[in-house]
Amino acid sequence: MLPMHGYQGFRTAPPPSGWVQLRDTWVLWWSGRQIAQVSPAKERGVRVHLDARKMWQTKDAWAASVVQGKRYAERWCAARLYPEMRLRAAVARMVDGSPGEPLPPLPGLPPTPEQLQQARRLAEAGAKELERVKEALAPIRPSAVTKPRAKAPLKAWVREERGEVIPRY
Repeated sequence: MLPMHGYQGFRTAPPPSGWVQLRDTWVLWWSGRQIAQVSPAKERGVRVHLDARKMWQTKDAWAASVVQGKRYAERWCAARLYPEMRLRAAVARMVDGSPGEPLPPLPGLPPTPEQLQQARRLAEAGAKELERVKEALAPIRPSAVTKPRAKAPLKAWVREERGEVIPRY
């Protein structure tokens, strides 16, 4: 039988990180696990459930608002997960929603000659495609020789008074 508490199942997407809202509850995720939960309470304000340490060391607290509960949960969890860091830096690192550094590739067999050839062909095709796109996006240069534009016929009398030569088409 599968454990229900914290069971992730087969994931195709990366696990969430940072604060995630589920209906009216806010959940703080860190390293693929849920470490804090802020949910509205019937009695007073919001209930803050903290679970950043070992499984049997959890804490329940009350807060006046969701914002206060989230702030308390961030500080409480950061102090326990990153005891060597300053509190502000630990909170920023824990709440940061961006994924961390990508994991190194798994060790395996060296690439086959066919795979190397395919990678080389893909790189060449990508370079050609990039050149084609750059060429298409380049600004269009006007031609050096331009045709003279026809002047407005109603302004011809002004040009005649000035003594300008008016070409007749």
